[in-house]
Amino acid sequence: MYSKSLVSVIKATVMILSKFEVKFYQQLEEFFQIHDFNLHLEHKQFRKATQNGFQNVIFSISETQKEYWIEVNFGVRCEFIEQLAQQFMHNTRGNRSTANTLVISFGKFQNLKYFRFKVTDEEELDKIIDEIKVFFDNRGFLFLQEAACLDKIDDLLNDMPTKPCRYLYNQVHRCFKGVIAAKLTDNHSFTTITNIYRHFLLKNGSDEELLNYERLVSFLHFYNPN
Repeated sequence: MYSKSLVSVIKATVMILSKFEVKFYQQLEEFFQIHDFNLHLEHKQFRKATQNGFQNVIFSISETQKEYWIEVNFGVRCEFIEQLAQQFMHNTRGNRSTANTLVISFGKFQNLKYFRFKVTDEEELDKIIDEIKVFFDNRGFLFLQEAACLDKIDDLLNDMPTKPCRYLYNQVHRCFKGVIAAKLTDNHSFTTITNIYRHFLLKNGSDEELLNYERLVSFLHFYNPN
């Protein structure tokens, strides 16, 4: 039998889920609830509220013939950063309140390129469920707890500003969020970071993105988070 919470969420959403997806979320729901993560089926993720945002574990499930492929991403949202960044980026309004500040895949976190779980039978699914649980018990939850700290976000975004950040897929967004994190933490390299991201956007961003970045930087020069 499905748990009451899972059944209610399924009834409340208009999405059509395969039997496989329902079973998959059901098998993980109790585990994540023990760690205070609640199922947000409309976003296909388990989410834990924090003092300034949330931590989440996101699943993407696709089917090809008789195989299922599962991709796992996890990360955090920092409201302080997102409330500023979303004013200068062009995300759709519907995505602004749920955007992650940091996100990384299960595979990339472990330096496994293009990694996804492949499921062909019941036994394989049980093994994958166990592997996901072990990973988050041993490493994943600890990372999420550490990454929810503003100083850690600044470190992960800005430690090597001249190189791509592995904790965000969109490197243009990294420039906006990184410079905000540097300002909020009073990073002594704020000016250097600002210039490095400006140079990146000159080469890789659109004219509009560069203009919005300059507007953000001008705003941050006079912004006092206190």
